[in-house]
Amino acid sequence: MSVFRRTAATWAAAGIAAGAAVLGTAAGAQAGVRSDAPAEEKFSFTAAKYEAVRFGADKADVSRMLGVGKTSPGSSEGWCDDSGVTITCRTTSGDYPPYAHFSFNAAGKLYLKDQNMLIKPKTPNLKRSQYDRVRNGMTEAQLWASVPKDACVLSQESFPNWPSADGREVIYECQAGTGLFPPSGWFYLTDGKVTYKHQRGLA
Repeated sequence: MSVFRRTAATWAAAGIAAGAAVLGTAAGAQAGVRSDAPAEEKFSFTAAKYEAVRFGADKADVSRMLGVGKTSPGSSEGWCDDSGVTITCRTTSGDYPPYAHFSFNAAGKLYLKDQNMLIKPKTPNLKRSQYDRVRNGMTEAQLWASVPKDACVLSQESFPNWPSADGREVIYECQAGTGLFPPSGWFYLTDGKVTYKHQRGLA
């Protein structure tokens, strides 16, 4: 979600068009700031913002969309920080807040996104027996025939050869419960086939 800022010229034109009769309104129009100007939108980082960021986007555009630098690291409202190659966003302060990364290639184009705890599975009910069915080389369709898709979320997606889709990599995190660190299984796929998996605490 982009934050649109009205320029001084826009406010001045709006004040003239409205025929401001009050001194305060007229002065505000001349200065380019209207007395009833809306406050700048507060920073927030949400799952919707994460999903709105598209692969191939310019880093500068992503930075504006996410509000990088709007709040400082440690803010209770959350923050987005630019390390140079990667933008990291957190929803709030604390020890284990939901967070995400956005990484850019040498041309400044987004090629990787990952999130942790920001998006929740609809039905976290993965079983160890389902996890054990998955083998390297399975297609994504075969993966979903083995494990319940609603127990899983897309944890990471990347296009290391952007703008080519060749070599696309994804990681699905599938959960067996709720809470901070629920039993989970992770499935890694490259070009649509399982290449690796691991699990924590599945029964």
